[in-house]
Amino acid sequence: MQLLTGMYNARIDDKGRLSLPARLRTAIAAEQVVVLPGLDENHLMIMRPEYFEKDFSEPILSSPMAMLDKKKRILIRKLISPAIYVDIDGSGRINIPLQMREKYSLLNKSEALLVGTGYAVELWNPEVFAASEDGESISDLAQELFEEKE
Repeated sequence: MQLLTGMYNARIDDKGRLSLPARLRTAIAAEQVVVLPGLDENHLMIMRPEYFEKDFSEPILSSPMAMLDKKKRILIRKLISPAIYVDIDGSGRINIPLQMREKYSLLNKSEALLVGTGYAVELWNPEVFAASEDGESISDLAQELFEEKE
């Protein structure tokens, strides 16, 4: 499976549709995607259905008794429940549901930023993305990750 990488400027059209760049469409290689809230709660994520179902959701839902765990219930409600399957049309566009567009400031006729993160694509309002930059250097983040592996 090809990784979803790159940063792309995009636009939400007057009908709430987002045109996926050709490189991402090729990498996604599916007829639909899953759109769900981002983990930082200020953007959306776009995933291949098989990744969403098997690798992303299954660990959260793996226990038949997951609903008895309060934190899992909350995570399911905030992350899994709002997820929606969206068809990719013949022109490579997806329709972002109005409620999601409004919540994440992705209004019709507005700019958007697509950020490939390997197995998902983050969909951001560019101003929110710029404000979210935390200033940590790549070197510091890589060092922390390396130290965790030791």
